[in-house]
Amino acid sequence: MNEPLVSWTFLIVVLVWGSCTRSIEYQQGLTRKCGKFAPFLQWYFVAGFCLLLFFTRTLWDVIRFEYIHMNFLNPDQYKEQHLDPDKTHIGLSHDEQYGNVLTIPSFLRWISLLSPIAGLFTFGLASYSTVQHILAHETVVERGMEFLRTVVVGMPLVFVAMSLRATIREWAVMTGTAWTADCQGQAPAVCQGMWEDIKAAEIATYEQDLQVASAFQFFAVGCFGQVCKEALKVMVNNNNINNNDDQLSDDVRNRRRRDSSILRQLAVLGLGAFVALGIVKTVVNIIIAMISSDPDNLPVIEPIQTKIIKILDPVFLCATVLSVVNMFLLAQIEEVKAVLPGANTKFNATRALLLIGQGQLSVLRAFDTSKGSPAVNALQHFNIIQGDTVYFGIHQIRLLHSSLLCFECLIVAILNHIVWMDKKVGNRDLEQPLNP
Repeated sequence: MNEPLVSWTFLIVVLVWGSCTRSIEYQQGLTRKCGKFAPFLQWYFVAGFCLLLFFTRTLWDVIRFEYIHMNFLNPDQYKEQHLDPDKTHIGLSHDEQYGNVLTIPSFLRWISLLSPIAGLFTFGLASYSTVQHILAHETVVERGMEFLRTVVVGMPLVFVAMSLRATIREWAVMTGTAWTADCQGQAPAVCQGMWEDIKAAEIATYEQDLQVASAFQFFAVGCFGQVCKEALKVMVNNNNINNNDDQLSDDVRNRRRRDSSILRQLAVLGLGAFVALGIVKTVVNIIIAMISSDPDNLPVIEPIQTKIIKILDPVFLCATVLSVVNMFLLAQIEEVKAVLPGANTKFNATRALLLIGQGQLSVLRAFDTSKGSPAVNALQHFNIIQGDTVYFGIHQIRLLHSSLLCFECLIVAILNHIVWMDKKVGNRDLEQPLNP
């Protein structure tokens, strides 16, 4: 099964479903026809149920393999069972077999092993917060008005599930459990080629899993931008049109309405840039996931994916910082505060997760000792680090990144639960529901 492609498809279907069924008319019709069973036909119930199954299966895989089968990632055990070429005929390179390329340092071993536990707490708390919110806003009007909060509070659910899947993919490479090929009797070069293809497939899936999590952030930021645009419409219209609207010609009124629309677009330009780049990135990743479904395409598509990531990541990091600043400034406007009281406080955790999700891996790569890390060299120069350091290559960096995301999602879930405890989003009705 192509895990990323299924995840992409599910995410798009759920978000489109939620957008298309948010109207009051649809909610009223659903309530009339289905009565007390109506909540079970909502997008959030289906999404939550599928996420629960997905997360439970992921957690069971971790318990069964990493905790039990490999005795909490005991190095002696998985090296003997999976990384011994004499037993499994795995096509390891010289550095992988005799060096530290696939070594899991002790500190990283326990961080990664604790990350599923952090993920379990994250999933439980975020699920409780989301269900509590939905039950507190049962009326059809409030369901439309509270769409943004449902997306924001539920974001850690998607993020932690996909981060844990990414961690499993990196474990599979570093412990050799991804190797299932029968290479007995083959030349070493053939076995090494097969192993490289398997690693490429696992790493491609790792990247795709985290991209699915990021895609949910794009939608949340788009929802926030739509809320701000609707709130700003009241302020801009009051200043430009409504005071003397009857005395103006149709041409002047049309120009002012156009100017009003332009001003509101400029106000959310940073958010729009982030969402637009996110959509482009999402489309590219869906295409890559579809092509990667054929193993024969992996040797071709993996280098292309690596180049695209290297090009897009710096650009996307800048767009992320711009969107965070834009969100902070918009939340200072009184009209936005009227709709989303305490918006800056409520979106601090979301903004932090935006920056962490896009920037953490880039920061960790600065400490890549396999390429002569300038950061490590600088720390050694100032005697902050003494002597030889622990080997910290790209595999260790990826494992640490996805593991830390589980802990960071737990912090976000806790903060969201605290700051979103008020019953209402705001005291002003918007002209449109809270999603784009």
